[in-house]
Amino acid sequence: AQNHNTDQYLYRPSAILSHYIHWTFRASFTFVFLSSLLLYYAINLIFALLLLEAGRNQPECIPVSGDKFGTIAHTSLSDAFALSWNTFTTVGYGMSYTSTGNNFGKDTRPEECSGVVFLCTAEAFVGLLYAGMCTAVMFGKVHRIQSHHAHLIFCNAVCLQYEEVESDDVDDDENESASDEHREDEWFDDKVDSISAVNESRLSWDLEESDPSNDEENPSMKAAAQENEPVTFVDQFNGCPVLKFQVVNMLANKEGSEMVDAIMKIIGVKLKTKGDVITQSQYVRVNLVDYEHPFFSKVWHGVHVLDSNSTLLTNSARKKIQDNGGSWPSEWFKPKIIHDILDFEDLVVTVAGISSVSAVSGYAYKRYKKGDVLIGFNFAPLVFENDRTGLLEVDMSLAHDVREQQGGGGEDLRRGALKRHSSIRIQSSSVH
Repeated sequence: AQNHNTDQYLYRPSAILSHYIHWTFRASFTFVFLSSLLLYYAINLIFALLLLEAGRNQPECIPVSGDKFGTIAHTSLSDAFALSWNTFTTVGYGMSYTSTGNNFGKDTRPEECSGVVFLCTAEAFVGLLYAGMCTAVMFGKVHRIQSHHAHLIFCNAVCLQYEEVESDDVDDDENESASDEHREDEWFDDKVDSISAVNESRLSWDLEESDPSNDEENPSMKAAAQENEPVTFVDQFNGCPVLKFQVVNMLANKEGSEMVDAIMKIIGVKLKTKGDVITQSQYVRVNLVDYEHPFFSKVWHGVHVLDSNSTLLTNSARKKIQDNGGSWPSEWFKPKIIHDILDFEDLVVTVAGISSVSAVSGYAYKRYKKGDVLIGFNFAPLVFENDRTGLLEVDMSLAHDVREQQGGGGEDLRRGALKRHSSIRIQSSSVH
């Protein structure tokens, strides 16, 4: 039965045209160009066949190089095709054209050659529409490239920390002096074995303690250290672990490549089951410590606190945290237990803002699986001082690297026991 609900079926575009336009946004420029060229030839050929028939019926209406149409019989189709594409593109070379009254003299009838003229007029109109459609498709693909911030790199892993103290977990964009950045980078190169969650990655397990006042990601920690006020993990997030998401601006080392008024949003995907059958998927909002960045230029860390209000924990875990005064019970700080109380299947991270390069609003996103969460790890320091220019730059080769948290206790990734639902691969080696 037909549904005549005007609110639902107010707009009914052509199914074929709609599918083709949507396909052009998914296909490459090469395939879109080839498809447009093929369609161009097909339309011209259709009109050429119509003009061929019209020329045979009225050969005097289509002069070809001064002669009547069909004077050379075996070139009639090519002559008709020449007139077709000349008319379709409005080029008008003049080698073939439609006759006018002057070609017949004073005794010509008003309707003379009207069929050929009408056919060419219709083809010219179709040609203008086709040119506009091709232009719109190409413009849309270019705009899509501008709107999709492909220069943003999402780390392939999500870090879950429960020991390392950090007080600028919102971002790492030029919050510290160049000298501090340089000292941190030297400490990392000399003493830390990095862990990477990418195809060609590095993995190790020993981590020595460092002076937190020199940590790249903790400018406020320097002030705390200077004031002799030690900050513990419990003081920072009331003893609750945090999930960290890292986004890197791939154009960070070039001037004028910032993202203005950037916003990071995260949603969690939960699957509801009945027995062994998945009955529905549920989307939950994941709150961040700070979801806005007015001037994103280098590295941004989105942070979610796994407290009693977190939507990524089981209901029983949230109640236990609430009963424990808002803190995690001490016996929970083990990778296996933490993994069991995390309640989600996927995490979708989106970043939107205005690009300083194109001045166009755009976005980028990444989907993480539960196994992409590395428990007891932190992201590797990326920002360093360029010895030649004295400017802060980002080491893009470390964009996917992580390291074990300073307090230790990271899960043993070499076993792979908890990585069954992960989209990353881990390869180990040591950095000295």
